[in-house]
Amino acid sequence: MAKLLVHAWVVHREGGKYYLPYTHWVYLKEIVKYYEEVCLMSPVQQHTDKSPKSLMDIGCFDNVKVYALPYSPNYVRAVPHFPAYLKAYRKLKHYDEVYARYPVPFGWLGKFFFKGKKRIVHFVGDPVDAARTNPNFSRLKKFTMITLFMPEHSAYMWACKGASVFTNGHHLRDKLTGWGIQAKAVISSTLNDADFYPKEINGISEEGPKLLYVGYLRKAKGVETVIRSFQIVQRKYPGSRLTVVGSGEFERELKDLAAVLHLDGHIHFAGHVDNREELNNYLRSHDIFCFASLSEGSPRVILEAMANSLTVVSTPVGSLPNVFEDKQDILFADFNDHEAFYHRVDTLVKDNTLRRQLSDNAYRKVRGFTIEGFIKSIFNEG
Repeated sequence: MAKLLVHAWVVHREGGKYYLPYTHWVYLKEIVKYYEEVCLMSPVQQHTDKSPKSLMDIGCFDNVKVYALPYSPNYVRAVPHFPAYLKAYRKLKHYDEVYARYPVPFGWLGKFFFKGKKRIVHFVGDPVDAARTNPNFSRLKKFTMITLFMPEHSAYMWACKGASVFTNGHHLRDKLTGWGIQAKAVISSTLNDADFYPKEINGISEEGPKLLYVGYLRKAKGVETVIRSFQIVQRKYPGSRLTVVGSGEFERELKDLAAVLHLDGHIHFAGHVDNREELNNYLRSHDIFCFASLSEGSPRVILEAMANSLTVVSTPVGSLPNVFEDKQDILFADFNDHEAFYHRVDTLVKDNTLRRQLSDNAYRKVRGFTIEGFIKSIFNEG
């Protein structure tokens, strides 16, 4: 069996142990099945206190090693550490294969050091598109961010030549064709049998619907749109509730918005939840999942909602329009349009037959999207 170098995730350390968030840990659990040894070449975030309960110890994998890189919270902060990345690739070039998860900083270095070996480049997002479509950024900020990132992006385009290239979603694959790159679109999933929860879809309580958002709290995630739409829902259905699961740099602004809109007692900010059982409990105890993101890969969280029989209202983001049909599996609403989100939610509250149909159709479809199939399509190609 081959040995794999993985340049993909931040690793957390507390004491002498290394940890990953559940999502990445469960990916690793599948990846190790295909390799004699896996080395995580990763920025390491040190914890002085006890590591969060949501993090999973990777010590259970006897064929996994960690090569520590300096920690940085974003691409700009990683630039001064470029020499450390260069040194790491030089030292680890004896591995048989290398996997880089775009847009991790400097993943294109693999082309220099893994000539003649298998290289995998996996596009999981589109920072350029996310900056371009963010309504909270000024034109100058968008121009500056995109301009500064383009050398890194261009280096990745160069590195894709001769590599096996995968994209989370068909739209990313289609964009790469403009660079002369042939990629295979995959649907990112962490779903296993325990995550599927078929349930009878009954009518929504007369008090009002229970709405749910799960994801990062960033400007490009459209959570502001969800909250503004919920304000209208709450006016019509005073007993309605919105739960926001996640954390991020936009959290304070979103809480302030909820206060300004007088929704404090109706919105619950649950914070980051990485424990799978706890997350599934949220998914299984709500009526409608609302997702207004501006730029995504698959997105994976929609599959998780559908696997738990939640009806979904979402922007037509990422690969969703290629996989799910509007008014058959899902309800789509326009970007940055909180009134459209309100009308979709209101339709589902009034029409339980439609809600049941969407839930049943989506559930059957996502049964085909499991983590085993996802990882196998990338690491055991052919």
